[in-house]
Amino acid sequence: MKTIIQLPFITLSLMISFASVNAVLFSPALPSIAKFFSISDITAQQTITWFLIGYALGQLVYGPIANRFGRKPALYAGITLQVASSFLCICAGYMHRYPVLVLGRFLLALGSGVGLKMTFTLVHECYDIKMASQTISYLMLAFAVTPGLGIALGGILTSHFGWVSCFYAGALYGLILLLLVGRLPETQKNLNYDALKLSHLLRGFSEQFKNFQLIAGGLLMGACTSFVYVFAAIAPFIAINTFGMSSAEYGIANILPPLGLILGSLYGAKLTNKYSLQSIILIGIYIVTAGVMTMGILLFAKIPILFSLFIPTIIIYFGLCLILANASSIAMNRSNDTAHASAVMSFINMGTATVIVLSMGIFTINIILLPAIYLMLIIFMMSMYKWLMLSKV
Repeated sequence: MKTIIQLPFITLSLMISFASVNAVLFSPALPSIAKFFSISDITAQQTITWFLIGYALGQLVYGPIANRFGRKPALYAGITLQVASSFLCICAGYMHRYPVLVLGRFLLALGSGVGLKMTFTLVHECYDIKMASQTISYLMLAFAVTPGLGIALGGILTSHFGWVSCFYAGALYGLILLLLVGRLPETQKNLNYDALKLSHLLRGFSEQFKNFQLIAGGLLMGACTSFVYVFAAIAPFIAINTFGMSSAEYGIANILPPLGLILGSLYGAKLTNKYSLQSIILIGIYIVTAGVMTMGILLFAKIPILFSLFIPTIIIYFGLCLILANASSIAMNRSNDTAHASAVMSFINMGTATVIVLSMGIFTINIILLPAIYLMLIIFMMSMYKWLMLSKV
């Protein structure tokens, strides 16, 4: 039995949402950014693609740093980088240099990625598998509420103060989190002075990449995460350019989808007391499928965007919430090295989302593209679920 160390829930909530808020806060501004820099919609999506690349790479960096210097110093380093990178993105607007914005977004992701990585590490170090699963389920409430509020805030800021103001808000988020992290306990009592040596890194990561349960769980999580970032990359152009919503209206409408994550978090935590984790994952996949089919039918019938895009997303997010928390708990269950294991799991998670979003560049954005990509993700999720179950045998 692990000795339970109580972790401040508010701090964990802001940590787990740190990168996702930074990823989507400016998404209502994507059409405005495309016009500001006189670039195509596909080119504007590079700000999301390069964010995901930085996010994925960041998951591998902070495990060794946390083992060498401690969990809190790793958090300080990542958050400080996020704040500095936010101001680099602001400078890109005043310099009118789009490549600087892309670079800033990459570094922004590299910094903010520490939140997800260290949240999983701390939770799995401080709690047993059952309590860890319940805690992550409740943390999905934060994952639900804060990005939705972030998009709404981004839409309002863009409409009234321009897209650059979104990055001022992101910097403020980082500064607040920097203060809260100071109250966390340090769970790494014995520092590993070899943690950053190349031989140690290769040995630590190679061991985790041999864990097929960890890989399958990370890929399943990556499919779920892809739903969120595909929506962030495509939905603004559908809602604003095709259906004529303003940035503010789009931002406010994005308060609706997180209701699915809120309900899924509350319901998922209760289900862990009645059903196996793998049964809950399968239920989640079925619910996601129902939501995607509903979205496709309503969009094809040209039903108003609020009902055809945002309401079905509530159903989809409800199902995703049941999958994410339980997939991570199963994936981490056999790993003794939580720092390297959570790093590899998070890297696979975000790496999968990066590949999916990057591949969207070959498509022309239209109202059917979103449900079509979602259907392909469901097929991938079912495959990864079967692999995860086989790896447990």
